[in-house]
Amino acid sequence: MCYWVGTKKVREEMLRRLQQDPDDEIAQLFYKTFVGEAQLSFQEHYVAIGKSRPLLSAITRNGNGLQFRNMHWGLPWKYTDKKSGKEYAREMINSTCEKAFFVHRDIVLSRRCIVPLDGYYEFFHFAGEVYPHFIHPAKGIFYAAGVWDEKTDEDTGEIVPSFSILTTPPNALAKKLHNNPKAPNGPRMLLLLPEDLTHEYLRADARKEDLKKLFQPLDDKLMDAWPTARFLRKEFSGRLNSEDVRKRVDYPELFFA
Repeated sequence: MCYWVGTKKVREEMLRRLQQDPDDEIAQLFYKTFVGEAQLSFQEHYVAIGKSRPLLSAITRNGNGLQFRNMHWGLPWKYTDKKSGKEYAREMINSTCEKAFFVHRDIVLSRRCIVPLDGYYEFFHFAGEVYPHFIHPAKGIFYAAGVWDEKTDEDTGEIVPSFSILTTPPNALAKKLHNNPKAPNGPRMLLLLPEDLTHEYLRADARKEDLKKLFQPLDDKLMDAWPTARFLRKEFSGRLNSEDVRKRVDYPELFFA
């Protein structure tokens, strides 16, 4: 669930924000990083698939200010069972917010990030078939909250930053669309923050209690969704990086869903 995201319209929205308010800190930062000084290349995707560890552009805290960093989606995680001594390792593409202070206890209070998105994809199950849906903001863009860390590649010595997006229980729209009966945690959705709460999430002095208050599903009135082409099928190969993945496709059978 929630392993497919888009960023294609983020640049347009950030520049609109800057024109509307030249003092907008995040829009200023975006312009400086990706346009003015061109320090980095903004990672634009019609659809980025989490399991392929794509690069995405994220906002992190840098001392007393903020910065954009390009990081891999999928945070390496290891856990040693105290009773058995057995070590478990996996990549956390997404992480449940309810377990964030256990799974990510070493970083959740110091290394948080915001990933600007123009939408994400969920797969609706109906009558034995699966129908992808593009979930997008009713206005503007999404701000997905996550945690990040960096590891040193043992072969190259390169420092590799990566992140995991947090998830919450669903709002009404997400609950309807994320109905996979095999989902281990039941219906979920990305932790999407209203624009005015992004700074609260990135505050250097944020405490556990402060962050828990933000672990809420976004109001479904701020979201919309429509069905799209089945872009994971072989016949769609070669068109993933195109507008085709998010065009509306009306399936007659879904009118009865």
